[in-house]
Amino acid sequence: MVRILILGGTGETGSWFARYFKSKGWEVAIWGPSGKVEVAERLGVRYAHDMMAEVEESDVVLVSVLIEKTVEVIRQVAPRMHSGSLIMDVTSVKSGPVRAMKTYAPKGVEALGTHPMFGPTMPSLFGQTIIFTPVEGKTGKWLGVIRSLFESDGAKIEILEAEEHDETMAVVQALTHFAYISIGAALKALDFDVQRSHRFMSPVYEIMIDFVGRILDQNPELYASIQMNPKAAAARQAFVSECMRLCEKTDDGDMEGFKQMMREAALHYGGTHEALQRSDRVINSRIREKEEEGKR
Repeated sequence: MVRILILGGTGETGSWFARYFKSKGWEVAIWGPSGKVEVAERLGVRYAHDMMAEVEESDVVLVSVLIEKTVEVIRQVAPRMHSGSLIMDVTSVKSGPVRAMKTYAPKGVEALGTHPMFGPTMPSLFGQTIIFTPVEGKTGKWLGVIRSLFESDGAKIEILEAEEHDETMAVVQALTHFAYISIGAALKALDFDVQRSHRFMSPVYEIMIDFVGRILDQNPELYASIQMNPKAAAARQAFVSECMRLCEKTDDGDMEGFKQMMREAALHYGGTHEALQRSDRVINSRIREKEEEGKR
């Protein structure tokens, strides 16, 4: 039986993986900086009262702490791991953790950067994407073990180098979250009555506003830490700059300039018609859902 210790296992993501690995028959122990033993009791797993002793005895140590704490935790625990074991992280930034695992994991200890592209509200791995960032010189049997395990439950595995991962996530995560949270903040600044506006929603508006609400319903600590991606600042600055440029053209009555910006963005985007068709399917599904509700 594989023995796994989840550092940060009392948090939402760590608890998700505790349940997952327990369901696979692994012996699971969790530890959290807040010492919430009751979380372990609720999950039906052991709480690691002596974290370092548990590190030394575990086959796998999974680091699921806040991004800003991840490198320090890796520095503390990796040197204490035994040969043949695996250290892996599940944070949304990869350059720092991968570098730390390569630096501090002793000879014979494997390392794997992972980034689950889903939140702890998902019921299973089916249809979900997980990014692997293998650590140079620290890859062996465990990569295949973990990959096979996740894929057997329907997950899609993508392999990226740490730097490319962070550049990609600066847009896929940090920028999109930033945009949604910005819309939420603008609604507050305008003192806009979101609930009343539901009466006048088109399906497109309803879907968009639901995604804003979805992000706002999440843990602010997690979403703030995602913005710490070292590549995210450039993405945010580009977003704000283009918003201001678009705003200036509109305020100046430069409708041709506005249209030109939209055309250029569409040309760069590529596949806009396919995106329209995909979003139409989502919209039509929402319409059918409303129709069914009306019949009840």
